[in-house]
Amino acid sequence: MKNTFGAFISSKRMEKSFSLRQFADTIKISPEYLSKIENCERPAPSADILIRMSNKLLLSETEKEVFFDLAAKSKSDSSIAVDLIDYINKNPTIHKTLRIAKRCNATDEDWQKFADYLVEKNL
Repeated sequence: MKNTFGAFISSKRMEKSFSLRQFADTIKISPEYLSKIENCERPAPSADILIRMSNKLLLSETEKEVFFDLAAKSKSDSSIAVDLIDYINKNPTIHKTLRIAKRCNATDEDWQKFADYLVEKNL
């Protein structure tokens, strides 16, 4: 499967045995618009439509993360995955930490150590 938002939606829709028209109707968008999204002729839709899509497709937590990341990548502007925006905005310490990391030029290795710490903390 091609690693695009459109391909992901198309694949998951077909896994759930939804026709394009049927899925478009259930998430309240036009079939033409959905077709353009699936064919990567349009970027991911608005947050409310994304949420309707993910709910209707009954995505697992891991699938939702991929879904929201691909949606963000499909947009021409710099976007953050929709599922992370509320979490980031509700936690001012995250903003502070990101700014510190930016000033310090935190590397992937630095972030991986932090991620490993959080994973271990939750075990």
